[in-house]
Amino acid sequence: MRIAALAFGVLALTFFIVRQQRNAPPVQAAEPGKTALLIRFGVDGVKDADWSGSIAPAPSRLRGWQFDANDSSGAADWKCITREQTYWDTPYEREMGPTSRKTKVTVKGVVAEFDLSTPEVRIATAHGSFTIVPDAGLWTAPRRFLDGRVEVRAAPAATAFANLQKESEDYPSLVEARDGTLWMAYQAWDGKADRIYVRRYKGSAWSRPEAVASEGGDYFRTAIAEDRDGKIWVAWAARTGANFDLYAKAYDGRRWTTAERLTAAAGSDIFHSLIRDRSGNLYLAYQSARSGNFDIYLRIYDGRRWSDEMQISSDPANDWEPVLAAAPDGRVTIVWDTYAKGDYDIVSRTLRNGKLGPLAPIANSGAFETRASVQYDAQGRLWIAWDEGDWNWGKDYGNLIPESGRGLLVRRQTRVAVLANGKLLETKAAISAAIPEDLRQVFQQPHLVLDERDAPWVFFRYRVNLPQGGGGGGASRAMWRTGATAYRNDRWLPMIEFPEGYGRIDAPVQAVRTRDGNLGVAWVSDGRLWPNGALREQEMYFASLPASSSAAPSDLAAFKPSSENLRVSHDREAEDVARVRAYRAKTGSAGWRIVRGDIHRHTDISWDGNRDGSLNDAYRYALDAAAFDFLGVCDHQAGGSVPYNWWMIQKAVDLFTIEGKFAPLYSYERSLPWPNGHRNVLFAERGRSILDLSDAERRGEEGAGKLYAYLRRSGGITTSHTSATGAGTDWRDSDPELEPVVEIYQGYRNSYEAPITPRQVGRQEASRFGAGFVWNAWAKGIKMGVQSSSDHVSTHISYAALYVDRLDRTALLAAMKARRTYAATDNLILDLRMGEHFLGESFDAESVPALKAYVRGTGPLARVALVKNNRLIYTAAGDGPELTFTYTDADAASGESYYYIRAEQTNGQIAWSSPIWVRKR
Repeated sequence: MRIAALAFGVLALTFFIVRQQRNAPPVQAAEPGKTALLIRFGVDGVKDADWSGSIAPAPSRLRGWQFDANDSSGAADWKCITREQTYWDTPYEREMGPTSRKTKVTVKGVVAEFDLSTPEVRIATAHGSFTIVPDAGLWTAPRRFLDGRVEVRAAPAATAFANLQKESEDYPSLVEARDGTLWMAYQAWDGKADRIYVRRYKGSAWSRPEAVASEGGDYFRTAIAEDRDGKIWVAWAARTGANFDLYAKAYDGRRWTTAERLTAAAGSDIFHSLIRDRSGNLYLAYQSARSGNFDIYLRIYDGRRWSDEMQISSDPANDWEPVLAAAPDGRVTIVWDTYAKGDYDIVSRTLRNGKLGPLAPIANSGAFETRASVQYDAQGRLWIAWDEGDWNWGKDYGNLIPESGRGLLVRRQTRVAVLANGKLLETKAAISAAIPEDLRQVFQQPHLVLDERDAPWVFFRYRVNLPQGGGGGGASRAMWRTGATAYRNDRWLPMIEFPEGYGRIDAPVQAVRTRDGNLGVAWVSDGRLWPNGALREQEMYFASLPASSSAAPSDLAAFKPSSENLRVSHDREAEDVARVRAYRAKTGSAGWRIVRGDIHRHTDISWDGNRDGSLNDAYRYALDAAAFDFLGVCDHQAGGSVPYNWWMIQKAVDLFTIEGKFAPLYSYERSLPWPNGHRNVLFAERGRSILDLSDAERRGEEGAGKLYAYLRRSGGITTSHTSATGAGTDWRDSDPELEPVVEIYQGYRNSYEAPITPRQVGRQEASRFGAGFVWNAWAKGIKMGVQSSSDHVSTHISYAALYVDRLDRTALLAAMKARRTYAATDNLILDLRMGEHFLGESFDAESVPALKAYVRGTGPLARVALVKNNRLIYTAAGDGPELTFTYTDADAASGESYYYIRAEQTNGQIAWSSPIWVRKR
């Protein structure tokens, strides 16, 4: 225990000041030589039990765990009652359906920190008292007391890091130098720009932050390593112009060198990984957007200079997030995931004596297999941990459809394997056994590190659903925490919880083995607290865990890949997408092409994003599973109006932009109840502010006037959605320049075209809010085009199609402003025109020109309906996947009329065109 003094805490640093939630005490930093106990009450599931009590001796710090507003804690006592509550629950469901509910008793607890020398701790409650010795055994086996009603386990004693500028910190990386100094690199945002810092730990304290890139910029992720000469290298991605390139600096023992630019490709170079081999050479792997997709590249530093780039992958599909592992014999292996066969697989290539070996599959079932973490052991075996999700990830999943896929976060679990002598093996005990049963559906983002005896530790993020209404208005449905487990004596240890480990799904966790036999762990939290779960500003933590094991695992068996197998519903999808992209429409001297996308997609940054993936998952989905040309991530108030969240969301747009191939938008959602409704806000340019919601807007006393004025100033547009619901509008406000399109269909819920139309279910809500149907907006004279997007959860069944002259953000907004749009549930082509006037246009004429429609489906068409002024006037029967018709309106009267088409396939897929408005003089 004395040897592990560093293992349980480090020197307290200035506390990072963050926004505090209601009734939430500030998180303090752990002091040196501390250990922490997580004491949980009511694990027997008995409701309305009063677990108020006290602890002696008084801990150096005591705080509640899963306390709500009715609970409280003092210096050495607390008051809490275990209550039965209804939770937002997400079981593994074959059909999407509504979010399930689950009623259960909320376990409560306290986290108490003590000196390592504390011989024993006595806990007194109304249900009895007990004594516990805070020894190292609590890391491997939690103990039960009072007839199993109380559980005590060890927890990391965390130090909160913060520099004096009170910045939002993110993306730490760790390395222990040969002289025993522990180095940490990270990025920090000061409200205007990012900077890159390092800290050092040697002896008994962490150093103050040292600026590596102090000039301020737009940075993404850090990586750190020591070269053969003992120089410490830090690498990061920085936005230069329109994309991100990689830079690095070295510390030679006296000063930092000038930043060296390591990449200069036209596309972004990101998700970099840095490692040293046995000889002291450094390897830098990264994904780079070139030739319209992401590939993996590598550079090597031999102590004198960086080598030329080496292309590691060359498949036309996207390759993602490379990591590196250095073997004892000098080999270096690059591992990444690829979408080469239409789903994500883990693959690798190995450099031996400077020669690159062939591509080798590691995990290549039809499941979602991504984000590897790797390390070689002393025997030369490659340990790998990765995310495994569903088969047909990101394919057809939504409301009122035959599902053949899964959403972005239905199931996501960590897998661990060992590559030995060309064979993929795994531990006989499954890592999932270490996770409490109600948390097993989602535990992901693994970071693997081997201890001094080559036994694996795996750190991960897991989802915790929250009680409904437990935190008052605006409470989140879920939080994500940091957890860990290690393999000991033929089993994975019960999950270790990091009490300060709350944060977004992809909040980074980094760990490194230190020479004292422990693990140094750095992670990021965004300050969420139970039971509200609201996002706050970023801060970074560090802890050290005692990691010594008895022996390296030897009970390995053949790896069993995921065996689920879902049918493919779009067996010619690549051909369908290529056809849409190749289609050209010409009106007068203008020529248009179709681009497809989704401008209403949520992530876990939204309060209700418990079944959505991370921000990075949204872009993987758009680029790969859906093959979109654009995307608008529209999280609520850009992540609760937390400035750093909006900075992250905007940064992601730039990270994943691929010139001429993929043009995401800067976007967020403003969510108001009826009659103002939910609206998505879209920008072509970065740096626009978030418009907060006013109480007058929430009460319906103030309309969209303030929003429209804001959009005029900032150059944005907006689009309503779920219009015929309590989150919709009665169209009391409109502006054809600022609100030019409407979401007529979303896969998560319904169609909002009109009552009793395809994909619309006659619900009680629709009868109450029927004024919000799109037909009613058109009937009022409001000119809006249509688009279709996904909102939450649903995937691959909502397509916003725009006719543009080029693919960039400005052209996307121009197409929406001109209403050159249509909505679809599959890759259909719609072309509607009157003479030289195209869909979305409004014009005057002496006589109404003949209307010409062209539809190309992905399968046989059932019918194409022509609607005039909300009345069906003509139906063309389908005969195969292609249909053209011309229609002349012999009944056209003076005044304005509008016409649009709705195409339906025999398999239920649909598309809606924007109307054409014509005023007959």
